[in-house]
Amino acid sequence: MSDAFMPPEGDFAPPYDREISQLRVPPHSIEAESSVLGGLLLDNNAWDRVGDLLVEDNFYRHEHQLIFAAIAKLINASKPADVITVYEQLQSLGKAEEIGGLAYLNSLAQYVPSASNIRRYAEIVRERSILRKLVTASDEIATNAFNPQGRPVDKILDEAEQKIFNIGEEGSRMKQGFQAMDTLVVDLLDRVQEMADNPNDITGVPTGFIDLDRMTSGLQAGDMVVLAARPSMGKAQPLDAQVRTRGGWKRMGDLEVGDALASVDGSPSIVTGIFPQGVRQVFRVRFSDGRSAECCAEHLWRVLCRHWPQPRVLSTAQLMALLERKRYQNRLWIESASGDFGHHDPLPIDPWVLGSLLGDGGLSGTGTVKFSTASAEMLQRLQERLDDDLEVVHDQAYDYRVVRRDRARVKGWVGMQPNPLRVALEGLRLSGLTSDQKFVPPLYLEAHRAARLDLLRGLLDTDGWVERWGSVRFCTTSAQLAQGVAALARSLGAWCSIAQKQPHYTNVAGQRVPGLPAYVCNIAHPEPQSLFLLSDKQARAPQQWTRQRRLTISAIEPVRQAPCQCIAVSHPQRLYITNDDVVTHNTAFAVNIAEHVALNEGLPVAIFSMEMGAAQLAVRVVGSIGRIDQGHLRTGKLTDDEWPRLTEAIEKLRTVSLHIDETPGLTPSELRANARRLARQCGKLGLIVVDYLQLMSGSAGSQGENRATELGEISRGLKMLAKELQCPVIALSQLNRSVEQRTDKRPMMSDLRESGAIEQDADIIMFIYRDDYYNKDSKEPNVAEVIIGKQRNGPTGTVKLFFQKSQTRFESLAMGSSDDF
Repeated sequence: MSDAFMPPEGDFAPPYDREISQLRVPPHSIEAESSVLGGLLLDNNAWDRVGDLLVEDNFYRHEHQLIFAAIAKLINASKPADVITVYEQLQSLGKAEEIGGLAYLNSLAQYVPSASNIRRYAEIVRERSILRKLVTASDEIATNAFNPQGRPVDKILDEAEQKIFNIGEEGSRMKQGFQAMDTLVVDLLDRVQEMADNPNDITGVPTGFIDLDRMTSGLQAGDMVVLAARPSMGKAQPLDAQVRTRGGWKRMGDLEVGDALASVDGSPSIVTGIFPQGVRQVFRVRFSDGRSAECCAEHLWRVLCRHWPQPRVLSTAQLMALLERKRYQNRLWIESASGDFGHHDPLPIDPWVLGSLLGDGGLSGTGTVKFSTASAEMLQRLQERLDDDLEVVHDQAYDYRVVRRDRARVKGWVGMQPNPLRVALEGLRLSGLTSDQKFVPPLYLEAHRAARLDLLRGLLDTDGWVERWGSVRFCTTSAQLAQGVAALARSLGAWCSIAQKQPHYTNVAGQRVPGLPAYVCNIAHPEPQSLFLLSDKQARAPQQWTRQRRLTISAIEPVRQAPCQCIAVSHPQRLYITNDDVVTHNTAFAVNIAEHVALNEGLPVAIFSMEMGAAQLAVRVVGSIGRIDQGHLRTGKLTDDEWPRLTEAIEKLRTVSLHIDETPGLTPSELRANARRLARQCGKLGLIVVDYLQLMSGSAGSQGENRATELGEISRGLKMLAKELQCPVIALSQLNRSVEQRTDKRPMMSDLRESGAIEQDADIIMFIYRDDYYNKDSKEPNVAEVIIGKQRNGPTGTVKLFFQKSQTRFESLAMGSSDDF
């Protein structure tokens, strides 16, 4: 060993320093690092033994990182890497002196006599590098624990776990490399003998479906199985329903994937999928303030009730069943949107000024704009909000006019110049309207929250008032304006109803005659004072309601048959906004296989359900195992023979190892970490089900990539998980809309959404097709076709199963028996 690396001894040794000896130095091995670099400088062929194991960051000393990077660059460029060439490479980068110059490189080359043990030296370097990363992660975890900065404990715990798992993943990359054929053929012989002794043909995990097992030989360890189908029947709205986007409203039928949607709480949200559902029965859901929305019976709603500890996601059919019970009538409500949406396009008139003009302004004339008020504060605020070239002048009594400061005579111009406020009103088609013709322009109804709030304030500061009990009211003779006020209030999270009244007055002849109908808006907002700018009205309004008026569901009724479609949205709670600012919500075969593996094979099963909550999935599983009608389970109205089956199903499930993770938007690394943790707890997993691929998120590094690239990363991650845990992974996937446009609706490989990466990574791809969904007079009702479109190690073809819709259950179908159903 070179003297340059030997510790000083004898009379030249420095005095012993106890404090320095107690310092904690990060794990490293200068000797191993020097041996690796010296071995590479002596024998460039040794690179083949360490190149897959090390990167420059694995080295502790900075100069060693620079030297390794220079060696790697030269060898990868098929150039010799010795003391001289490496020195020249570093010198060209201006880093030769930084590593100690030619003398240090020469000492490295003399440090080891040969490169025969270089693989072990490299393993030591890598091991120390992983230990250093573990120390760094531990320090960061401790720092976060001591200083949480307001973050919840579960968030800190999740970050800590992720740091450790990332290091574990990096450590696991010490691959075995190539395996010799002599060992592989011996393993193959043992496996063939084991299969020969097996009385059936199932070599993998049985699915419980005889014909499917016959074609696949069961689900094989390490296989990724993609199960694709159109979304389940339901969750649909008519094509003419309106959906609020970031910049306004759009027909359901005109939506496209990628459209930015208005969010209920300000979170980013886009359309991630569009799925036509054909002609469906449409129901109208009515709410307590008069607004309503249309949807099908299986459309989902996020509903609250004072009897429930937390919100529930229920279908329209379930809501109808609950409303039949007195306990739930007028006690089920949905939450309102926060109002954080809308465009920021320039507005021709200040929103508060426009609201004031719609309330107390005279729009029917020409030239100047008239305004009536008895409030000095109103006049002052109006003058402050007007453009600099306009002013408010007194006309008579309580009437005022908004005129040009230059009185419409501009130097150098011949004739009178138009009033810019009147021009703006004409552009909005408001000029010349009588009081019963006023309306709120769409440009303002779809503007950002601050603009909509200012417009409503202007309307209420003029024609609004506060009742003695604190309720806010607005009155107008224009039905359109009343609807506009309601739309503004509802878009800001308020409850707003409209009542029509018929006023009477006495004419000059002394007769009592009816006047124009009056429309009164009753507004209940969480913060009533925020709806006014005038100080006297603010003082009369309560600061906030101790008991807010809720948007309860008052009735649900069938209205028509219409073409429908459902959409998938990226919002964390999968919520979007439909007609009248109503907030609404946006997988059985794989679950049946999971039931069989857990119940009959006794193997642990993990279900990652990103579409359906764990409680909902539990209802589906119990109904399937006990053969109980799903509708009966959700309403509690079980028949006499279903009660004992329910008890039996629950007893079965209490002893099985079936685990459901309902975390939304999992990334591949998060899903793999959760699956590995479950495998350590329960032993080798029998099956993993992911519901579904398109609801997973890419890693932080791929957020800027397009969705197809993200899906490729997710698909590869699931395949790696299947190989790592040696267990089959069933990944549910959606099909694109092209299947709906063909005469034969049976899915094909090209129908897979972002199909390239999925086709490449999957070992088996299966499609589900039900003819009675598309053809009401189908010759095979209740029959589902499982189409195997790809099988890497087996045949393709079709397997027919019986589908019991009420129980969401698939069963093996006896040949020739489909006509009996």
